[in-house]
Amino acid sequence: MIVWEADADGCCTYLNPDAAQAFSSPRELHINDWFSHIHPEDAPAAIQSILEARRTRRQYRLEYRISCRNGSTRWISDTGAPRLDAQGKLLGYLGTLLDVTENHEVRARLMRSEIEHRLLTENARDLISYSDASNIYVYASPSHKDTLGYELHELVGTHLYDYIHPDDVAAEPPGPRSKRRGLVNIRFRHKKGHWVWLGASTRTVRDPQSGAKMGIVAIARDITTQLEAGKELARREERFRSLTTLSSDWYWETDARIRFSFFSEGIYQRLGQRTTELLGSSFEEHIADPKAAGFIVCAESVAARKPFHDLIYPVWSLTKPGDIRFLRISGEPFSEDGVFCGYRGVSRDVTHEVRTANALEQLATRDTLTKLPNRELLQRRLRQWLEERRPDAQLAVFFIDLDNFKEVNDSLGHAAGDALLKNIAARLRRCIRPSDTVARLGGDEFVVLAECRYGDTSAMRLGEKLCRALDPPAMIEGHEVRACASIGISMFPQDGETSDVLLQNADTALYRAKAAGGNCFRFYTPDMSAESRTRMMRHAALRHALDRNEFVVYYQPRVDLKTSRLTGVEALLRWTHPQLGEVSPVDFIPLAEESGLIDSITDWVLRRATQQVQEWTLRHGRPFTVSVNLSARQLRNEKILASVRQALRASGLHPGQLELELTESALMEDADTAAILLKELKRHGLRLSVDDFGTGYSSLAYLRRFPLDCLKLDRSFLLQNHSDEVSPWKLAEAVINLAHTLGLSVVAEGVESEEHLAFLRTTSCDEIQGSCISAPMPPEDMERLLCSTHSEQLLA
Repeated sequence: MIVWEADADGCCTYLNPDAAQAFSSPRELHINDWFSHIHPEDAPAAIQSILEARRTRRQYRLEYRISCRNGSTRWISDTGAPRLDAQGKLLGYLGTLLDVTENHEVRARLMRSEIEHRLLTENARDLISYSDASNIYVYASPSHKDTLGYELHELVGTHLYDYIHPDDVAAEPPGPRSKRRGLVNIRFRHKKGHWVWLGASTRTVRDPQSGAKMGIVAIARDITTQLEAGKELARREERFRSLTTLSSDWYWETDARIRFSFFSEGIYQRLGQRTTELLGSSFEEHIADPKAAGFIVCAESVAARKPFHDLIYPVWSLTKPGDIRFLRISGEPFSEDGVFCGYRGVSRDVTHEVRTANALEQLATRDTLTKLPNRELLQRRLRQWLEERRPDAQLAVFFIDLDNFKEVNDSLGHAAGDALLKNIAARLRRCIRPSDTVARLGGDEFVVLAECRYGDTSAMRLGEKLCRALDPPAMIEGHEVRACASIGISMFPQDGETSDVLLQNADTALYRAKAAGGNCFRFYTPDMSAESRTRMMRHAALRHALDRNEFVVYYQPRVDLKTSRLTGVEALLRWTHPQLGEVSPVDFIPLAEESGLIDSITDWVLRRATQQVQEWTLRHGRPFTVSVNLSARQLRNEKILASVRQALRASGLHPGQLELELTESALMEDADTAAILLKELKRHGLRLSVDDFGTGYSSLAYLRRFPLDCLKLDRSFLLQNHSDEVSPWKLAEAVINLAHTLGLSVVAEGVESEEHLAFLRTTSCDEIQGSCISAPMPPEDMERLLCSTHSEQLLA
């Protein structure tokens, strides 16, 4: 500190010893010299203040900067007081110069700090406030207006707790509030009356000496949106938990190594598997079939880091060893900051749905009896093979039909028929390779698809193998049943390039095999298609033949060999179609039997023939016999009884004038049923004859078993080769003698030449019919024959 004294002119008269070092002599220091040391920026104001104080003889106190000799700047506190004599005359000034540089820098830093803090406080978005020890607002930052709507003067001087929600005040923990410091959530009343949630951090300010509370500094911010977001998040999490609990799905996550790191509770609720048993495992560890299509797609998607959706694959159950469950799974990769972290997804147990779908698939594509593929699956596999075939591949389609299945069903019942079909299915499966297909189309029809490396040669070998496999008899319910079959074969590509054509052509070849007698196979040839189309046209036309009056009954005379007189006629059905022309009975009778039309056709023939013969009987005054052929089908039901009774009743013909002809094979198909039916017909007084004797069983036993009246010798006996060592007609003569021994009359059919006639006259044959007498003729021609005198002597 420098103590100085100056006279009334401003010359320094005294300096204290410490200041003497700065000046060589006090006399050398004048006030003007001192002014030269004042910093240029402070000099004008400082000099004016000092001079004005001297002029008015007042004391002064100033702070200003001086420039030192070493170039530094120092802050000086300059004080001066006037010194007066007793009369009040100015004697001079007495004062001090004090270096206050350090204090001034402290005050400057404090001022800057205050300015900075005020800027932060007044521009901060947070609410900053200070309240005194009585919780009265002393300061509130401008942000209170933006958040709470209050002007600053509306808060200063008011009590802090007047704005806090009562529940939040009451909820504060006990104890002196002055000791609390930290973050609390409170509701603060907005100027408009509603409540705003604030997150407030408070700090109590205390006296350093006494520790007494001086006030509270608080920093708060509006957390209403944050709390609402938290509540919404909590609601969503609760909703998610509820949905997870109620849903049939469960959720999962994996780590970057594709090992499970999380499962929701649903997996325990749905599968009974605890998450601890699965965490850390991979997809591969649970898969029951690594070749399952769903798992393959899943593995490929994971390897490529791609999402996958609605994949179904089988997994092993952890709760039931050996049990397979089916899951539907979807997943997608997730990452953080561009780094792959794993997969997250959802799964559902669809075991019931898959098993139900498989069962429905079995019902839709499998035969319920034999478990073989049905027609639908057969078509699907055949189309698939055609689409995926190799360029040089050849395929054989075998259409198989059992030759005597209906007889098994009719004689032993449907249960036996089902057992036979199962037996046949097993035999067919043993004949083919795993890559081939055997299917059941329905009834007794089967189809085999087999790729044939060597074409027809391979197909022929397999056809022979199938025939051999089906030929041995099967034991069904204690009965030995022979299950031979007819097989039609079509080849790809020569016989068709589509599934429908191949199956159709194989079916066509099947009919050729049946026509050959069955128990054999036939390859399809192009000419079969023409025959098949013709047969189909005949079949369709036959259904309308009766309604369109396309049938005509022809009659062939039967003559007594000894008297040469007409004894009767055989009714022979003829069919003339407008487009097809004359259709042979050899062609349309089998169609009528297959389609079931034979009953109605035979009924029509019986009515027409009995009516016609009754008219001739009445017109010509003598009885004639009319014979009508029956099929094997008509011996298996009693419809023929009703047809015969109705025809006789309608025509008035005597039962003894009606003769029913039956073939050997028809009689023996179901001998027991035939015997019962024939006895019933015989009871009505009809005549019964066996037609085409010698072409079937030719059994003496059945001739005695059935109530027959007549035996018709087949024409083949008269057409034997003359080169035979045995006389050509010796056998015919023996059959005639045998029939007479059994009490049967004999009619020789197919008598065409004088040679035949001459031979038969040497035998005991009763009647003859054939072209040597007359070919079958329409009713009008037969009428003319009956009217002629020639009818009394038809044989020369």
